[in-house]
Amino acid sequence: MLLPEQVQRLVELALAEFAPDWQITGLCSELSLHNPDHWVSGLGTFGLVLRNRNSRAAKVLGWRNGDFRQASYHRGISYRVLEAYADRITDPIRRYFEEIGLAIPGRLSPRLAQTAATRSSINDAG
Repeated sequence: MLLPEQVQRLVELALAEFAPDWQITGLCSELSLHNPDHWVSGLGTFGLVLRNRNSRAAKVLGWRNGDFRQASYHRGISYRVLEAYADRITDPIRRYFEEIGLAIPGRLSPRLAQTAATRSSINDAG
């Protein structure tokens, strides 16, 4: 299981890689299966509030509703998705970000696109 501080750091790294226009605002908290306001993905689900740096749009992860009238609400993020990301298995977090509208399906992260372009130019030179 991950600590909230670890979850926050992993989400920050994943946002930088897959959705750089978004940032965490506020603290990360572990959600409860027994709280009807929480929107969990099973045991070890965490909630966060994200905000777009440009449009100021907000996404609330892990709560079904709340005080943010202009925000969209989504299920929380599982510690298993974050553990996979920590092990550089990026597909689960990329799919989660696509599901909640942070990443465009099929689009490479800027870092992966740069790596692919470098490989392509190396192959073209040979």
